[in-house]
Amino acid sequence: MNYWNTRLKNMAEYIPGEQPDNLDEFIKLNTNENPFPPSPAVLEALRKACTPDLRRYPNPTTMKVRELFAQQNGLSADNVFVGNGSDEIFTLLFRGFVDPEGRAGFPYPSYSLYYTLAEANGIAYEKIDLDENLDVNFAGFIKKKCNLAIVANPNNPTGKGVDVKEIRAFLGKFKGLLVVDEAYVDFYGETALPLVSEFGNLVVTRSLSKSYSLAGLRVGLAVAQPAVIRGFIKLKDSYNVDRLAEAGALAALADAKNFKYSTRMVRENKEFLEEKLAEIGFQIVPSKANFIFVKHPKVAAKSIYEGLKERKILVRWFNGPVQSEYVRISVGTMMEIRTLVKELAAMV
Repeated sequence: MNYWNTRLKNMAEYIPGEQPDNLDEFIKLNTNENPFPPSPAVLEALRKACTPDLRRYPNPTTMKVRELFAQQNGLSADNVFVGNGSDEIFTLLFRGFVDPEGRAGFPYPSYSLYYTLAEANGIAYEKIDLDENLDVNFAGFIKKKCNLAIVANPNNPTGKGVDVKEIRAFLGKFKGLLVVDEAYVDFYGETALPLVSEFGNLVVTRSLSKSYSLAGLRVGLAVAQPAVIRGFIKLKDSYNVDRLAEAGALAALADAKNFKYSTRMVRENKEFLEEKLAEIGFQIVPSKANFIFVKHPKVAAKSIYEGLKERKILVRWFNGPVQSEYVRISVGTMMEIRTLVKELAAMV
């Protein structure tokens, strides 16, 4: 720590979900990964990309991915930026899209990496509490005079979705830059992408980690009007997306059949899990994602988390106001879900 600057010393550290060394002994339902493997076309594309050409740098703007995503969504490649996961995109937002004296705002509770990255880049921020129904309080961003707001839709960890009509109404009033983080949107499809052509102060981010089963490749996208996208390109690392990630992303986006099958299976498994947990008394927040946020009236959430861990099942428990009352459970395979429900029934 001798050479850490003041910002690094004082910032809160982001703690990812547990990844034990003996992970194969666990049912892992704590980091919202897709329980189904990537498309076979992705694996084949990765094999084909492992050639002597790996000695060459990748395309610095990942243009083929931008063009394909744009074509699939009625956009121009100039509307699309490809990052090293959505996390790089958030870092660039704090680095270049809010002045040092500006202020960011995030719902609370939400994805805690937003708070960490804001601190890492010296940006002051406000936590805007969700309302009593765990819905986003859009008026709070205006009241706190935020210059940059990030809203996850669906939200993490609650899983609740935001009506796109609310986003449109907010954009009509908000003078700052609104980022809608759609990491989980593919499971139910309530996207703000159509608003990009209308509002110059909107950025929509996407991830291939969840719906495309590519968390290990680290590919994220940002969609906005060309002037904003140009800012991302100016800020990014020179070769931010490697050759293998680009090849995998292209194959994943092109395989619509596998994508539809995987997301449908996740939805069906989630709805089965909700049904079974309701039968044993859990209270479930309505989810539009590949995870659920639940609590039980008779057993503390932390006890549920610890008890499951003893049984070699990992779920996520967050310490803090509101979320400490709940556990977040990622949707697994049907076999994993049946084992989870059996163990929970014995605990409650």
